[in-house]
Amino acid sequence: MTKLFGVHLEFEMANSKPAIFPKNKTDVVTVDTVSGQRKLGELAWGFLLPQKSKRTGQPIKPKAVINARSETIMTSPFWRDSFRSRRCLVPATAYCETTGRQPAICHWFGVADNGGKPEPFAFAGLWKTFEGERTSQGLRQTFAIATTQANDFTRPYHKRMPVILNREQYEQWLLGSPSEAVGLLKPLATAKMVLLAQGENVRIGPDLGLNLQNCSFGLKGQ
Repeated sequence: MTKLFGVHLEFEMANSKPAIFPKNKTDVVTVDTVSGQRKLGELAWGFLLPQKSKRTGQPIKPKAVINARSETIMTSPFWRDSFRSRRCLVPATAYCETTGRQPAICHWFGVADNGGKPEPFAFAGLWKTFEGERTSQGLRQTFAIATTQANDFTRPYHKRMPVILNREQYEQWLLGSPSEAVGLLKPLATAKMVLLAQGENVRIGPDLGLNLQNCSFGLKGQ
């Protein structure tokens, strides 16, 4: 993590997680607003959207919005402030799309190096701290992942895909101006994608041999 993302660890951390699930926490790379240095911390997946009961009109548990569409990320009041000043990197080794039901067929995608070997990567993300009526747990730091149109490799499985950044784009995404960052909201080149596994309810474990958390998520329905 320190080599890939240029962060200094001041604490011991687990080196693997089975997956990222909505509302759960995972390791995310942000930039300290005071020092300007990159830091690694656990954030919960999903910006909180207030909800009210249709029956009583009273506030109920907020919805976790996990994906930010690239087409509206600059203009939507829900996303635009975070896009302007709170962008982050979400480390991963794979992500999953499912097709069909009963059974669901899982398709696990990864990113390959120049030799075709799977390697860790990062999603383009946004982060925000929620408080008050949106959460009963006090301050809650959250993140969401930017999505865009699918490339030719993933389009047979879903019309959209997460924005996956090349390593040389990390700095631009984290610290570039909004006009610079919006230029990165594109599908990853097809040639860099690999299909790691597929089948009925298949899960990928640490046997990938990647020394990083094996994180995954599904975009179905997003």
